Amino acid sequence: MIDFVEGVLVEKAEDCAVVALGGMGLALHLTTGTLGGLPPVGKKVRLYAHLYIKEDVVQLYGFRDRREREVFLRLIGVTGIGPRAALAILSAYDPDTFVRLVASEDLEAITAVSGVGKKSGQRIIVELKDKLAPLAGDLGAVAAGPDGGDLLREAREALKGLGYSVAEANRALDGYRCEEPRVEDMIRYALRRLGGK
Repeated sequence: MIDFVEGVLVEKAEDCAVVALGGMGLALHLTTGTLGGLPPVGKKVRLYAHLYIKEDVVQLYGFRDRREREVFLRLIGVTGIGPRAALAILSAYDPDTFVRLVASEDLEAITAVSGVGKKSGQRIIVELKDKLAPLAGDLGAVAAGPDGGDLLREAREALKGLGYSVAEANRALDGYRCEEPRVEDMIRYALRRLGGK
């Protein structure tokens, strides 16, 4: 197994980067977040990696950290979810947000990702809820309460009513913590993070 790739960043493209290593240029497919966090071309870079081999396909995927790679590997283990769909999901949601969405069984947010339909979203929740639980740590603080998932959905609906997309609303709500969460406080928190737009 290839654990990581370290070398000089030679090129950045729309969804991949080329890293020079030992006289070779390795093309790694990346999430949008990982791609955006890369240093300038010509600088040294380290990416955690996964080599995907299936029939006539051999592709290398790169990740900013082991956590992102772990969630990617869990995703491609779901029936019908390939690396492209997994990359799209992790481009829309950082690993912590995605784990939280699965924990709260937020089908609407998961299916908001292009290429993920209702059946695929349901499979993701059913197959990953227990498997991602160890990665959740305290991420489920809001969702773990008796009404946590409902509160998140309600806050997201309110933000959508204000013109924000599902993905924007989820990113803005990410990180909210309170022992006694209230929808109003969640919305205020999200709007502050969105810059009061």
